[in-house]
Amino acid sequence: MNTPDEQVGATPSVLPPDDLEAKVVRWPTVLGVISMIYAGLGFIANGCGGASPFFTPYLLQISGLDMGDFQMAPWLVWITVGNGAIGLVMAVVLFVGGIALLRRRPNALAILKAWVGITVVLTILGIGVGFAAIEPNVQMQLEIQDATVRLVKERGGNAANMPQKTADEMRSQSKVMLAIFGLLPVIYPVIVGFVITSRKRVDDAEAWSA
Repeated sequence: MNTPDEQVGATPSVLPPDDLEAKVVRWPTVLGVISMIYAGLGFIANGCGGASPFFTPYLLQISGLDMGDFQMAPWLVWITVGNGAIGLVMAVVLFVGGIALLRRRPNALAILKAWVGITVVLTILGIGVGFAAIEPNVQMQLEIQDATVRLVKERGGNAANMPQKTADEMRSQSKVMLAIFGLLPVIYPVIVGFVITSRKRVDDAEAWSA
């Protein structure tokens, strides 16, 4: 049995069991920072994607490719622009959710849950639109390929050595790429969804003051 002197001389605990600092959790900081970075990258990607129908013809022109009278289908232009605009909004929502996590705001999980749900739905819709847009995209790829062949011939090159794809090959490749990469945007939302729906983390959030 320890004597009072032994108890007095014992090395005190660095953090008493009831010290509030011992109960501080770090997952909101980690998830908040990652979410803010992801939102920043998403903002840039969606901004470029939404503007692509307008600057792509210019880029093709300065590269020397003559596309003639070819134009992207109007409905595809508007869908691309709209998708980019929605993506920008969702990036802002995620950024706000990340800041709310860093500040331990009670509404942080609600914001992120909304972002997760909407992002998953938009991704599924985007895959459907992607399959519907395969034909216009294949046509554009064919036009670019033909313009490239003409440019090579005009500059005295041997176009016969250029690898060229048929419409069927482009179509098949587009379907495979869409199936593989179409679901990539849901990976992070699914991870966030699992993290913020954990009972322990929900309890943590409920303890945050307004």
